[in-house]
Amino acid sequence: MNKLSILTPIVMLGSVLPVVAQTCATPPSQMTFSNRDEFVGSFYYNMGAHFADVTTQRDISISQIRTWTYDQGAGLPPVPSQVGNQGVVNVYTCPTTRLGNETTSPSAPASPWTLLGSGTITIQAQPTESAVVFTPPLTLLAGTYGIAIEYLAPTTGTNPGPLHCLGKSPNPGGVVSDQFISWSNDGIQGTAFVGGVTASPNLRVVYTADPGSAHWKKTGEGCYFRPHAFYEDFPASATAPDVANTSQLWIWTGANYVVTPAAAVYTPPTTPSLTTSPPAFGSSPAPGLWDDALSAPITLPFPMNYPGGSTTEITISSNGGIYLANVGNNTYETCGACYGAISSFRDQPARIAGFFHDLDPSSGGGIHYETGPTFWRVTFAAVPEWPVPTALNTIQITVDNNHNVELIYGALANTGVINGNNAILGFTPGNGSMLPPPIDFSTAMPFPSGDGQIPPILKLDARPVIGQPFNFVTTNIAPGTPFQLLTIGDTLTPIPIDLGFLGMPGCSLHHGPIAILTVTGLGPDLVYPFAIPPVPAYFNAQLTAQGFPFALALNPFNLLATNGVCMRIGN
Repeated sequence: MNKLSILTPIVMLGSVLPVVAQTCATPPSQMTFSNRDEFVGSFYYNMGAHFADVTTQRDISISQIRTWTYDQGAGLPPVPSQVGNQGVVNVYTCPTTRLGNETTSPSAPASPWTLLGSGTITIQAQPTESAVVFTPPLTLLAGTYGIAIEYLAPTTGTNPGPLHCLGKSPNPGGVVSDQFISWSNDGIQGTAFVGGVTASPNLRVVYTADPGSAHWKKTGEGCYFRPHAFYEDFPASATAPDVANTSQLWIWTGANYVVTPAAAVYTPPTTPSLTTSPPAFGSSPAPGLWDDALSAPITLPFPMNYPGGSTTEITISSNGGIYLANVGNNTYETCGACYGAISSFRDQPARIAGFFHDLDPSSGGGIHYETGPTFWRVTFAAVPEWPVPTALNTIQITVDNNHNVELIYGALANTGVINGNNAILGFTPGNGSMLPPPIDFSTAMPFPSGDGQIPPILKLDARPVIGQPFNFVTTNIAPGTPFQLLTIGDTLTPIPIDLGFLGMPGCSLHHGPIAILTVTGLGPDLVYPFAIPPVPAYFNAQLTAQGFPFALALNPFNLLATNGVCMRIGN
């Protein structure tokens, strides 16, 4: 009851907030659905067609489909550059599912496929997305379909011919959904309507839902966002990165690192290169090469603590980094480079990314591991970038028995612009943990890394349809969180209101609350059932909400704030 009474000023404040310009009581704006939150490139594939199963809750109008093509004169073997070329894209649907219909041509007798419409794709160099534009937009009625996106080869322009795309392998499977679209069973087919499908394509669908649709949107941010990870993302460039020929020290505090410049001196390795023997794992098509490869797991001379975990084993990646774990598989996601993405850095096990990009120790240089009484060290000595044997990289990573990390750089190069590669420097606890925005080490040092706190997130598990139940769901909360206060209102604040006056510094109020509900539970999420009564007067009404989960000792008030949500009630 004490917490409720102290929050009363927020409710009183919310009750007198003016109706402000920020609103969601309007028809849905244009949205972008993606079959993954970040595009990834495991391999490139012949691109005859992309397939998927799609369910739409409401009628939608599709103005674009965006993908990653790989037709820029790169690859192994290289494909001809078609950057700037245009091609025709046909979109077909069939009832219920694409499964079993992939080898039936739309022109075959009694074919299940119906042409939804056609558009034009303009080829861009990855990692820029290539957009398929539909003029007029495609109309997909509410329902469940198989969908086939057929890419016809350009017939004019530079090197016209069949197209290629980047895809994720192995296919993660599962269902991906937003408020209006559910997506599953996707795959890539090399020749349209011939043979099977493989991997998972990168696709975004730009669409607008029916104007009468109920919808909701997130507004503002919760507190506190202090992830363990930190990194700089270097795009490919003919110019050496500014961290070349520098050093830095990551000082372990017991909970995080303090990252500072250093004046450390490179120590020439004295042990044989690991590359004198075949790697333990690798995704290179040629077995036994140290291109896109991993060492066997190595037992450390002493345990190493790092933000968010500890380890007694490491696995060295040929691509300029160290996994802080026993890692062993031959997938490109684990063994390969980033190529315009950060997903492998985020999703694979904990990692020190010395200068994580596409290195090829099979072409020269060495990878050395050595230990002493108080340290262990990994050195990438003059390892060339793939496929530029003259672009050498020297990276030395030393960890002492106090868990401090020292990085020393010699020459560095990430010149593969045409390949769309990027390089990442930093640390992540991995395994899908959230990443902050990238930083510039040269200007940010010294800086402390985060303590791992991630804001709680408030969302709806369904659209706020009149007469239909849905749940308010609060995620990213500490295990065992016993309750939250869920505030309900009908307006958004003109600007976030700092709740420091309540003992919640760094937390903000994002809407005008008029009621407080108590949500209890000990599960991984806090869930509150809700329903809009079937009253016609509620159509087009606006509803807002924000959660305040209990969190001991993170601030004097012992509550966190979620983001706000704004709901437009409708069909």
